[in-house]
Amino acid sequence: MALGIATGVALLAAQAGVAAPSSVATSGAAQAPIAGATAPVDARAASDWVARLGDEPIPRRPAEALLRLARREQPELGLAELTRHVALDLLLGDAAAREVGDATLFASMRVGFAPEVEARRQWLATLQQLWPERIERAWSAARPELPSTPDARAWTAQWAPAGQGGGLRMDEGLDAAQQEAATRLVLLRHRAYGGTPAGAITLADLWPLQNVQGRRLLRSGDLEFARAQARQLLRERFVEDWLRRDSGWSAAELDFVRRVVEARQRKLAWVRWQGLTADPHGDAPAREALAASVTAEEIGAYYRAHLDRFARLEAVDGVRLRCAGTPCGEGTDLRGQPGVVPVAWRLGDPAPVAEVDAWSLDLLRAWPAGAASPPIRHPDGTGWDRVQVMSVRRGHHPADSDTVRHEARQAIAQEKLEAHWRERQRALLASAGLRWAPGLAPPATPFEPDLPMKGAEGHGHGQGHGHAH
Repeated sequence: MALGIATGVALLAAQAGVAAPSSVATSGAAQAPIAGATAPVDARAASDWVARLGDEPIPRRPAEALLRLARREQPELGLAELTRHVALDLLLGDAAAREVGDATLFASMRVGFAPEVEARRQWLATLQQLWPERIERAWSAARPELPSTPDARAWTAQWAPAGQGGGLRMDEGLDAAQQEAATRLVLLRHRAYGGTPAGAITLADLWPLQNVQGRRLLRSGDLEFARAQARQLLRERFVEDWLRRDSGWSAAELDFVRRVVEARQRKLAWVRWQGLTADPHGDAPAREALAASVTAEEIGAYYRAHLDRFARLEAVDGVRLRCAGTPCGEGTDLRGQPGVVPVAWRLGDPAPVAEVDAWSLDLLRAWPAGAASPPIRHPDGTGWDRVQVMSVRRGHHPADSDTVRHEARQAIAQEKLEAHWRERQRALLASAGLRWAPGLAPPATPFEPDLPMKGAEGHGHGQGHGHAH
């Protein structure tokens, strides 16, 4: 079962933020109202909770809503099974916060959105899927945005010290004077709606909500982007006000969904921090520590058991035909044709001096033995090459080579991490004291720990919340 079944499918729209007003009515099935969103899934259980983790209840209405969202992708999913995965997300999120801490978990996210910003947007996007038509009707009736024009002179002056946008900066804070001016720079005014009085959205409201690309766009003076961000923030505030006043859910039910989102966010950050996504460019202290502790005996055993992983090309014999244009040679066998030259390569040979010859050799080593290649244009556009491979010899990296040591260490560390992650999930769930509501049976299938898909989790670097779509 895929990682995060409990909440992953329920957050389908979350990575793109809360939908802009124009997208809600046209987003098809993903925004369709959920019929009977508050009706019980299991009529035998009349309580307002489906399970308890110690003293913490998992409330029924949010669990049923998450189930309906998840069933869009997995129609056969049951309430008890989803609840078990929700419980596990909560347990893993709490363990991540307790054992690693948010400062470490999200240290690599400074170019992305702040964790609290991302969590709030995912929370709103998840809940908005439950009542899309009602929210859209309320938004259309309220028409909260008032006609207004930002002070273009003040906007230009705000960024004058930044120097025409500058380059990509990692420390995108406003200085004291800019912060003070930002609180006065109104980008959008709105009328009263729900329980919110009339007011304005300023640059100071927007700045903490941006990732590094967003801050750079603001610093470059992109007023259109700033206005789009202000409208999105107004929409988010409107949706939250509507949820708390008109959804019919209690504050505890709404906040439970936020807790699930935050727990999953921490769990995924913990997965990345450990190196479980096998991202070769990621900072993964746990994986690196394990890799450093791998013994020579373990490397040798892994090498013998996975010899195919260490295969390498050791020799190629073939021919090459170089032409100024096409056609270039005839048929699929170049041997004996005018202009054909033999090419032989052995592991350890020096690279050709000419770039075009090095490129042609790479082509020969990549081409399968047998029929000649079609004419392939040189990278610089000055001519064409055809290659034909006659024989190939393959071997294996030596057991004591740096290549084997490095790759085996990483692979063994990954296997140990995955085994530990499976066991950690089992242990947390077993010790949690998960109790089911009266009338709700535990899942019929045994628990199977999840493993993350390799490279599936991003780092939140994308803009994701730009101009309204």
